[in-house]
Amino acid sequence: MLEDNWREGRTDSGLVYGYTCPDATKYPDQFFWDSCFHALAWSRFDVKRAMLELRSLAAAQQTSGLIGHTTFWSGPVRLARAFSYNLIRRRDFQTATIQPPLLGWVWAEVAERAGDAEFADEGRAVLERLHAYLDRERADADGLIGVLQPDETGLDASPTFDRPLGWRSHPNPGFLALQRFNRLRGFDYRRIVADGGFHATDVLVNTAWILGWEGLARLGHPGAADRASRLTRALITRLFDADAAFFFAEGPNGERLDVRTWAGLAPLAIGGLPTETAHRLIAEHLLDPASFWLRYPVPSTAATERSFVPGELRFLWIERYWRGPTWLFSTWFILQGLARFGYEAEAAHLIERTVELIRQSGFREYFNPMTGEGMGARNFGVSTIAIECAAMLDRGRAKRDEVA
Repeated sequence: MLEDNWREGRTDSGLVYGYTCPDATKYPDQFFWDSCFHALAWSRFDVKRAMLELRSLAAAQQTSGLIGHTTFWSGPVRLARAFSYNLIRRRDFQTATIQPPLLGWVWAEVAERAGDAEFADEGRAVLERLHAYLDRERADADGLIGVLQPDETGLDASPTFDRPLGWRSHPNPGFLALQRFNRLRGFDYRRIVADGGFHATDVLVNTAWILGWEGLARLGHPGAADRASRLTRALITRLFDADAAFFFAEGPNGERLDVRTWAGLAPLAIGGLPTETAHRLIAEHLLDPASFWLRYPVPSTAATERSFVPGELRFLWIERYWRGPTWLFSTWFILQGLARFGYEAEAAHLIERTVELIRQSGFREYFNPMTGEGMGARNFGVSTIAIECAAMLDRGRAKRDEVA
């Protein structure tokens, strides 16, 4: 399936590219955080292909340091998508908004698997520019970064943002008004905030931001490990609700957006997450069979939330994503924590359920967490992360046996 979704070539200006499109029909272009997961999957079969996937993201980096959400290697965005993509002009090479900045962690992982010091050095330079951009353009005083639209979190129609956005939530007609407001300001985060536009501090985006710094530390960037530690403390101080034992996003007025989605569990992937915080997240939320530990975990929204819908949900003809179905993006983040904090049986169960989803329904975009029915795109690249998750468990068991 990865082979079928692979695209490569050379632009008129001479840039060589190779990437895995999320789906040949539905998503033919290169998507930032999808490519991070594609590279992890590729690295289990063909590490050179994984390296080229990441190098293509690097080749698309703008002079500002930004690597946008979507890059259009084969030509301008399709006319059908022109109004819904975050472009300033239709013929732009890349969208003007971000996705969760996981690239540092993934680049470090692929470099280690490749055993390639030059590739590591190459990545460090790319990541230093990207992180400098995010620091300059997006970071608050505590170092956490903001988003200006829900789709920048990767979780387009997540119910997290329903309350502050109201009629402007994705994909209601008002979302186009929100997007137009931002487009008129060049998707400039500082300017949009100054003009009273929507913005939020998201848990998943800042988890990826911290993981990016942890990756930069592995790539040899001085001070990156300390930066990751400081950001982890800021994440807990600002977004962790000690009473609820859960991470919640913060809205434009500093309000807590207290809808429980899988994003609140994503910090389990952070290497420096305090043990007590991790155990509370796992015991009080993740493993709750009425909430997240459903037959095919982990649902994108807790089953106890009023907004939870386990199957497909549409507004007119437009799909409303991340309001209940299981996506395998979340599986990877959560397995990191289960493995790190000693929940081997639970990790094995999650992987078993994940592999069963693929065997039952194929590499679908998302799945009903109750029945396992596949939905959305039929040949979705990120669902190949199932093999990476299985390998993570095998690696953990091998380390345990070695210690024994």
